[in-house]
Amino acid sequence: MRGRRMGMGRSWIELYLLLLIAEKPGHGYELSSRINDFEIPIFGVGQMGSLYRVLGSLEETGLITSEWDTEDTGPARKNYKITEAGLEYLKSAEVRIRRFKDNIDKFLERLEDLKKA
Repeated sequence: MRGRRMGMGRSWIELYLLLLIAEKPGHGYELSSRINDFEIPIFGVGQMGSLYRVLGSLEETGLITSEWDTEDTGPARKNYKITEAGLEYLKSAEVRIRRFKDNIDKFLERLEDLKKA
């Protein structure tokens, strides 16, 4: 995951999921509902399938862990929790995110200048 460039694709979804899981561990459907607050699309064949692939990737890289919750009366659910490595990765992403935000701000300023011309 370290070699991936942050753009508007899957890397962003990984960061959003890490943030949500850091704020409050949860299961897939809950995380899907919470990620909708950011109004970002999850691409792929079916939103939940794509979401679970990203969660699986995060787990494979050691940024999150999961445990099966069988205590509810409904079906068992896999709950996700961030690891120390996941927290560190999330914190290290802040610099890149701020740099990206600055670039977007510059782009928007220049776009506004074009509108005025």
